[in-house]
This record gives sequence, C-alpha cells and structure tokens, in this order.
Amino acid sequence: MAGIDWPAVLDDLIDAGAPPTSCRWRDLDGLTHVVLAADSVTGRYAGLLGLIERGTAPETWLMIEAAMVRPGEKGILLRRAMLAHVLARIVCLDGKPAALAAPAGDRSIEPALRDLGLNIRLVEMHPPADGNVIVFDTASLARRIGAGGAILDLRAVAEGPLLRDLRALHGGRPERVKLRARTRPVTVKPARSAGATRRPRKATRTGRSG
Repeated sequence: MAGIDWPAVLDDLIDAGAPPTSCRWRDLDGLTHVVLAADSVTGRYAGLLGLIERGTAPETWLMIEAAMVRPGEKGILLRRAMLAHVLARIVCLDGKPAALAAPAGDRSIEPALRDLGLNIRLVEMHPPADGNVIVFDTASLARRIGAGGAILDLRAVAEGPLLRDLRALHGGRPERVKLRARTRPVTVKPARSAGATRRPRKATRTGRSG
C-alpha cells in the first residue's frame, strides 16, 4: 500500500473523465484492500477500487469505500471485474467474507455489485435484485451491518463454486453470464488479472501476516 502513488492514480482518472469523489481527500491509508486497473495501451490508470474490512469473525464483511473508473459503456463491467478480482484474492488469502456492502447513496458502485450478484450462484442481494421478494436472513444481515446501501450476501455459497464463478468474470467479459437465467453450466476460462494490492494484516489480529 505504501508504494502506491495516489496523486498519479487520481490525476490519471480525473484527466480521463472519472468524476472526482471524496476519496481524493480521504485518508486512503485506511483501506485494507485496493485494486488498480491500468489501460493496456497507454499504461495510465483506468480504475480504482478500495475496500475496508469490517466486522468480526465469523461475520467479517467488506465495505466498498472508493470506486472510480473512466466513463464509458464499459464502466460497470470494469467495476464488476475489479470486484470479482479483489473478492477472489480475499477468498484465497483469508477465506470468504460474509458480505460485500455498498455505501448508502453510491450510485457508481451499486449497479456493478448487483451485476456481480446476478452472475454468482446462491448469493442474495438486499434490497433484492430481482422482483420484490425479500430474503429475511439477508435482510437481517443488512440490518446488523448497517451500511445503508445494497449488500451482497455470500454466506450460502461455498468457496469453490464462488471462485469458479468469479474467475469467469475476472476479465470483464462484454456479455453478462446471468447464471440465474442459464440452464447449462458456465465454462470457466482463465482471464488476465488486474493489479491488486493487499495491506498486510497485523499478527496480533490474525496470527499471521500476508
């Protein structure tokens, strides 16, 4: 985390047309997980995703604190790919969190979070993504979290199937998988990984550092 050139990241994104947000002045050192996406042609930064781990075991969850991408038709796909990337890394390094949460009123990340949920088996959204059927267990989790925005409840899905679905989305394919509408299994293909940086954990908290 200490090696990230935050002024360069934010300057590239704002120069490319990404709307400036409060994360420009926020203490970014508080983020526990960061994904940076770069343009493969120009090398300039094209996306920023920052999360903070909250809660306590066994109900650790992740708040999406910062999300900036270049404008355009692929904005939601890029956000979704960054979410899939960071979630896959967290599952591999630390185990599956209980949920991903978007802050209240953040219209930039909630569509990508909902799109991610539609492409992962057995997860639930609150408020619900499809129709008006509320899952009470997920609604109860949302109340305990108290984030105020949409949450993606990951408790019902096992880590293996979750990783397979995330790897299918990792490269930000132009077509959405829509697993809930499919009857055939999804073929998982390797995708290029966006850069990701994880803040080391304190040994007093986890008993190990990563």
